[in-house]
Amino acid sequence: MISKSKLETMLFFDIETSGKYANYSEFQKEDPAGAEIWKKKMNRLKIEDYAKGYETQVALFPEFGRIVCLSYGIWKNGEMTVKTISDDNEETMMKLIAGLFQKAASNGLSPTGWNIKNFDIPWVVRKIMNAGIPVPSSISTYDKKPWETSIIDLKEFWKSFSSLDVTFEEALYSMGIPTPKDDIDGSQVHENYHLGNINRIVTYCEKDVKTMIDLMHKVYQIHNPAVGAALS
Repeated sequence: MISKSKLETMLFFDIETSGKYANYSEFQKEDPAGAEIWKKKMNRLKIEDYAKGYETQVALFPEFGRIVCLSYGIWKNGEMTVKTISDDNEETMMKLIAGLFQKAASNGLSPTGWNIKNFDIPWVVRKIMNAGIPVPSSISTYDKKPWETSIIDLKEFWKSFSSLDVTFEEALYSMGIPTPKDDIDGSQVHENYHLGNINRIVTYCEKDVKTMIDLMHKVYQIHNPAVGAALS
């Protein structure tokens, strides 16, 4: 059961990611040693076209990419608040992101999001380490048992022990919530980042966070039908 107190202690967040370079040719020119390591990565994945693989796969791997933005939100007293951290200097951005998770933990907020254990948190943790910053305890899993973390993965919550995969969009569809992917989706972030469309990416990221809150608010209402109409 999702209680009001539980809902109000969730720090919903989402990241958008991109490759460091616009394309593989630029990667080879600017960082030939890294490009060679990328080739080995593609060979392990059995992708023969390194350039095409860079365009379609690089945003999945923090070792070769960057975080474009992190949007976060909370639901409290019936109101949704969503903000974004973004900076062209990734080290500066990671300091702000680390500070966000430290402050959130001090306020009793649990990192919450869709598939964050598999994607967002590994990205954030590695990028924080790349910046030479201590990893906040709330997102660190080192030397911790699963029950010693307070990370809430909405994908795990939704799957309910099922081994079958499900997307965020599918979960929203089944609950009658409009998709946030009505402009771009994650596969288009790399291209838009290198075209300079940062605001477009931030808007997309914030819509993802708002929709996560909508989803959990709707689940909360199922258990608490007296709370009123869903968020608009």
